[in-house]
Amino acid sequence: MDHQAFRFYIPGIVFLIPIYFVACWIAINNYTDSDIRAFVLVGGITTFPAIALPVGWWIYNAYRVWWLKWTKGGYENKDFVKLIRKDTKPFYSPLTDSILIDFSHIKDIESWITIELDLFRKTFHPFSSKSKFMVELEQKGVHPKFTEPLSDFILWKDRGYDYARSIASVRYGLESSVFAFFLGGLYALGLRTIWLYQLHQTNNFYIFIFWTIILIILTVAIIVTLIIRWRYADKEYDARLILTTLTSMSSNYFDTKLFTENIPKEIVEKINQLKLKGKPYAAFDLDNTLLIDDIGEAVFAALVKKKLVRDFNWRDYLNLIEQNREAAYKKVIEVMNGLELKKLKQITHEIIKSEDRHIEIGDDKIPIPKPNSIMQALVSLLKTKGIDIYVVTASNKISAEIICWKHFGIPASNVLGANVGTISHGRISYGSSEIPYGEGKVNALRTRFNSKPVLTGGDGMWDKFLLDHTISDGIRVWLGQNKNEYQKLKDEYYKDLNFYHIPKQ
Repeated sequence: MDHQAFRFYIPGIVFLIPIYFVACWIAINNYTDSDIRAFVLVGGITTFPAIALPVGWWIYNAYRVWWLKWTKGGYENKDFVKLIRKDTKPFYSPLTDSILIDFSHIKDIESWITIELDLFRKTFHPFSSKSKFMVELEQKGVHPKFTEPLSDFILWKDRGYDYARSIASVRYGLESSVFAFFLGGLYALGLRTIWLYQLHQTNNFYIFIFWTIILIILTVAIIVTLIIRWRYADKEYDARLILTTLTSMSSNYFDTKLFTENIPKEIVEKINQLKLKGKPYAAFDLDNTLLIDDIGEAVFAALVKKKLVRDFNWRDYLNLIEQNREAAYKKVIEVMNGLELKKLKQITHEIIKSEDRHIEIGDDKIPIPKPNSIMQALVSLLKTKGIDIYVVTASNKISAEIICWKHFGIPASNVLGANVGTISHGRISYGSSEIPYGEGKVNALRTRFNSKPVLTGGDGMWDKFLLDHTISDGIRVWLGQNKNEYQKLKDEYYKDLNFYHIPKQ
């Protein structure tokens, strides 16, 4: 039997059997006319082959809609799917404004592929809306959710593909048969009640109405699922076509060596020599490390200038930071108490998009942070190696999340920043918590990991705790501008370790 026929025929038969048995039972017990009995008994048997296939197709496709809902638009969690997801390593690169996905392990491709955001969504998240996809991307990072097109792309060239499909059809046919049996049983019970009521064998009008409504609802629901399935099938079809087209055009191939052009050669060499195992990760400070200048200070300055915070101005901040840097960072978070969350996000976006170089408050000019292009390339290079990137910063977590995604493609889940507190009625409700500053950065990482990062980066002596937390043969990068601090760290603490300076641009 053709595997497609098996996929549809079995659930069709399973659906019809309880209905046929009920029809036979009613005919035998409620009709004395032998012609009617023969018509029901023999007619049902001869009708089965004619309607089982289309009915099974109807049931199977309705089942597939519920299956997709149950998996939340994903794909089955089989071992071969896990292998595909493990090796593809997709990530968003702001440098290319696209998703880069590793197909170098796939025969006949053997390269990284660059995919526009919307095309990636249509291929690997076809059942998600654009807005939902972007939120998930920015919060959790990039992952190929719907990998059926990719798994088929890998397997269809293999001689065992038809056999694999036939086995899958058996499984799908049996799974949808359970769904078919449940539906068939409901239809059988409903038809029995309605039929007997029409024959005046029962006189319970309310039960008759109940089952009539149930069958109408079931029928309408299945028709609706077929319409949904039609839309899903169209998206699945597009996903396969897009993937085949992307991987067939050399213009979509991407050479990751482009990331190494601006990175010091000795750092690239050491990265290539890293012995990676498990789930390796790198951890960086944000302000004056990944960024040139400070997003936390810029946001606070904007809040002061817009008079959205009171009783603590820019000069107060500068005075406090001279006395106690950690206390100053905490105070910046504390004065946000009561601020609308959407206002904090709006101001952060305005700063990131601004073409100005400074925020002016009186005689003070607070720099607007920009990404360090060397660090952008370094972050992208690490991602191509399968190294996860984490940020630990004393700046407020909301602004840090926004700028990390915008400039480095680092999702919110990987940003460990100063917690602004809980959100009540859309406003920030500050609660005292540890600021990821100094040793607090290491404490924040320990809440997530039992292992140490393979690469770390910072810019001040307060980041020494983070650099010390690197694995013994890992890499430490320094972006501080104080030459004396750098020389002290190099000569006294990291003399025989991989410790490198990356200049401010």
